[in-house]
Amino acid sequence: MMPGTITERHTAEAITPVAIRDLTGAERTVALYVSDMPNGRRNHANEQVRAWIVQGAERLGMEELRRRAEYFRGWRLLDMHGLATAQIQARHEQRFPKANRLIWADKTAAGNISREGMTEATRLRNGAAAVDGDCPCHGTGGIPVQTPFPDGSLMMLCPVHRRAEIDAHHRARRAGH
Repeated sequence: MMPGTITERHTAEAITPVAIRDLTGAERTVALYVSDMPNGRRNHANEQVRAWIVQGAERLGMEELRRRAEYFRGWRLLDMHGLATAQIQARHEQRFPKANRLIWADKTAAGNISREGMTEATRLRNGAAAVDGDCPCHGTGGIPVQTPFPDGSLMMLCPVHRRAEIDAHHRARRAGH
């Protein structure tokens, strides 16, 4: 098997190699979190980081790795906007009980991405996110915002369920439209 590949088991007999470049940032983070990577801040050779990513991905399998990565990404989007509900936070903490390990895994994954890169298809799905629990938008894509105006009701776009629209808005602003 080539260095930097993992195996995805579709059946007991069929094994398909998957290159690390086919893993999103969140997938690499989750793989590192569940691997034997030591806790704590240390710099490790890229070959070792690749081995831990392979190990973590093999432990979970591709389906579970992607599921956890999407929940991690969804939690992060809500959390950075102060929108993670108690239920979403609790499920996140159950999935990732060691917060400092998750931070270190995420930083290590980011370094791996800068060295390894991603395929174009992976880059396009890199922002995939899901919510494990009651999203503040209740699946509508809009979150009510308190306003000082008695008759005004504003809605913000949900950072998980309206990610494509938010990204399109940012692209248009950068393009000067």
